Amino acid sequence: MKYALLALAAVLAAGCGGAATPRAADESVLTVGAIISQTGVYAALGDDMEAAMRLYLDEHGGKLGGRTARLVVADDAGAPETGQQKARQLTAEHQVDVITGLVASPVAVAVAKEAAAQHVPVVIANAGADALGGPGVFRVSYTNYAHGFAAGLYAARTYGKDGAVLMGADYSAGAETLNGFAEGYAKGGGAKPIKRILTPFGKTRDFRPYLSQIPEEAAFLYVFYAGGEAITFAKDFSRSGTEVKLLACQNITDEDVLQAIGQDAEGIVSVGLYSPALDNPENQAFTAKWRARTGKNPSVVAVQSWDAMSLIDQAAAGGGRLADALERTGEIRSPRGAFTLDRRHNPVQSWYVREYADGVNKVIATIAPSAF
Repeated sequence: MKYALLALAAVLAAGCGGAATPRAADESVLTVGAIISQTGVYAALGDDMEAAMRLYLDEHGGKLGGRTARLVVADDAGAPETGQQKARQLTAEHQVDVITGLVASPVAVAVAKEAAAQHVPVVIANAGADALGGPGVFRVSYTNYAHGFAAGLYAARTYGKDGAVLMGADYSAGAETLNGFAEGYAKGGGAKPIKRILTPFGKTRDFRPYLSQIPEEAAFLYVFYAGGEAITFAKDFSRSGTEVKLLACQNITDEDVLQAIGQDAEGIVSVGLYSPALDNPENQAFTAKWRARTGKNPSVVAVQSWDAMSLIDQAAAGGGRLADALERTGEIRSPRGAFTLDRRHNPVQSWYVREYADGVNKVIATIAPSAF
């Protein structure tokens, strides 16, 4: 009878708020799986992505939505198959609540497909593939189309209505960005671009032979390259003697590549969603934290990755299923300026025309969301 009573007391204690079981403790932790490029052509972007996510957690006491948060990082090596494998591993072995990161568009498409099969929401911190978005997929960066469209609008107003030449890497992000530019240029009253030059993605070591294909009647050149290719292109353009005006995507003079490009970046005008020179309280606070941590200015990818964590934080604070909470999120206060998500969960945001001079991407014009 004595042992029976002791056993009964133990059962009652366990059912009335006694020590939590290991499973209950696990459920109190919000686990974020970050799939990034730690190796490959986008490794530099991956470094900024991880650093920004960890900075956000450090600045918020290691919590998201009031819950202790754990960040699990996996390398996609820039390969869709690897990214899909990592997504499967994060959901099965680490039981992540959400997947974020995703530098390259082909990787993001593969990961989103796998995450949907596992009923895990995805918050994209960079990849711009136009097809992404919709149920379970949320993006804090941009669509490739919008990236190019904003530049096209600006070019039509500033560079003239004719003589556009487009150049970019021959893969989905390059093609979609150039397509967006052509449509934005047309909306601004511009004619059809006179030539489109595509270069092998990840394989081009010298862009000068392609620059020599620019027609003599060209008024300006709009280009899309990122990561290591952005560095190579900027150097080759500067040293090629090409006299045509250059308008670049945001990646050509982003802070993640500027140190490697050096003086060859001086004077390049680009259209992007962020500049460290933006004058708002959120940016002032963020740049101060980033500089203290890294000793340099934040890149676009760093801001997007910070905002990915901010979106997850805001959603987690709302309670309930994280996927449902992400659907309900409103305005996101960002260093780039406040933005919201549209019906397909893509950002509605301002774009900025930046001119790189004396170590700073100075903002010389703003393209408001209403222009779209």
